[in-house]
Amino acid sequence: MDNTNYIALSRQMALWKQLDTVSINMANMNTAGYKEGEAIFTTYLAETQNGAADMIGNPLSFTQDFGIYKNFVEGMISTTGNQLDAAIKGDAFFAVETPDGEMYTKKGQFTLDKDGAITTNEGNYLLSENGTPFFIAPGESEITITDSGEVLTENGSLGRIKLASFEDNQKLTRVADTLFANTEGNKMELNNGDYRVIHKAIEKSNVDPITEMTKMIKIQRSYEYVQQMIDEEHERLSNTIQAYAQLA
Repeated sequence: MDNTNYIALSRQMALWKQLDTVSINMANMNTAGYKEGEAIFTTYLAETQNGAADMIGNPLSFTQDFGIYKNFVEGMISTTGNQLDAAIKGDAFFAVETPDGEMYTKKGQFTLDKDGAITTNEGNYLLSENGTPFFIAPGESEITITDSGEVLTENGSLGRIKLASFEDNQKLTRVADTLFANTEGNKMELNNGDYRVIHKAIEKSNVDPITEMTKMIKIQRSYEYVQQMIDEEHERLSNTIQAYAQLA
């Protein structure tokens, strides 16, 4: 395969990655607490060999996967009236206990499990600042969450929600659609930041469906253009081979 096809295929692989990311965004545009992702790429310069540099004049430029940028811009805060819903206004995350350890989410849609523990819809425990779950006693029906994250019932305080903020949100690893894990060396602070909890509300997805649809159309057109270039290059090589065969 010649260099033109290698370069074109690297671009097509990048476009597939972008399309996959846009598809995930669109699938989660109604998921509370979801943060938009965007595939980013860099140029990889390959050294030419066997004197090719003298003919080409420049190194060969390939498209290389660089990573996923996570857009942590705040989504719209929407009132639900559900006393187990909560949204964070500001740069912080709810801490939850999962089978794989402590993780962090902006999705504040909580529920009660069979034991009365406050959990996410996926069954992960909402953690207090002491690192323990919240349990609602039988018969308790009035649940209030204050601006600072303190959970109250008609019988008093159950503790304060563990709210985490990070030195660099881009160093967080997306584990699931709305679930993130911290990475080594990324400084974390607990219950210490410029944010507040809004009770009976959720933070909506920050995905703009019109923007994502526009991206998808542009990606599809770019892919078709690259495929056309590959087809034309294939035809050119075929014609060249046929011409040499006739001269032989």
